[in-house]
Amino acid sequence: MSRYPDWVNAFKEKGTAVRKVGKEYYLYHATSKRVPGKKYPQPVYEFIGTITQEGVIRSTMRKISTDRIRVYEYGMSFILQARLPEAFLVNSHDRETLRFAFLHIVKQYSPQSYLLRNVELPDLSSMSINISMQINRYERLSGLVIEDLRPLSALYLIETRQCDMLSEITEDMQEQFIRLGVSIDDLQI
Repeated sequence: MSRYPDWVNAFKEKGTAVRKVGKEYYLYHATSKRVPGKKYPQPVYEFIGTITQEGVIRSTMRKISTDRIRVYEYGMSFILQARLPEAFLVNSHDRETLRFAFLHIVKQYSPQSYLLRNVELPDLSSMSINISMQINRYERLSGLVIEDLRPLSALYLIETRQCDMLSEITEDMQEQFIRLGVSIDDLQI
C-alpha cells in the first residue's frame, strides 16, 4: 500500500520517485550510480516537477555548472559595435589597423568588454594611431557621444560552461536602447 494519495501515484512511473515536502508532492527522475569506496550504488535524483491534482507542473529551471563563470560588459560594447560606421574603417590606414583602433576605443571605455575576449591588441604606438583623434572620429561618424552610453555598461554577458546569458535589462536601459533604435530581441546572444 502506497503512502501517497491515488492522484499522486497516478504520475509515478518506472524510473521516477515521489517525495512529499510539507503539503507539496514532487516528482523526480530516479537512477543510481556506482561510487568508488561505497558498497552499494548511490541514488541520483533529478527534479522533474511539482505534482498537483491537475497534473505535473514541469520545472523550467535548469542547472548550470558554476565551476567556470566569466562576466563581461555587454550593453555599451554592443551599441558601439552595432553603430560602428563603415566610414570609420575607411581612412589612410588599412582596415585591420582601424578595426584595432575601434577595439582600443572599446578598451578605453570598457576594459572588460566581451568584444575583447581572446583578442590580442597591438600597442597604439606600433600602429601610429592617436586614440583621442579616433574617439572624436568615431563620435562624429556615428552621431553618438560615447560617454552617454555609460549606463548601458551595467548590462553584462555571463559566460558559463553550458551557455551564455545576459544580466537583467532595466527599464532605463530599455528606454536608451529604444532611443538608439535597438530592439531588445537584437541583444539576445
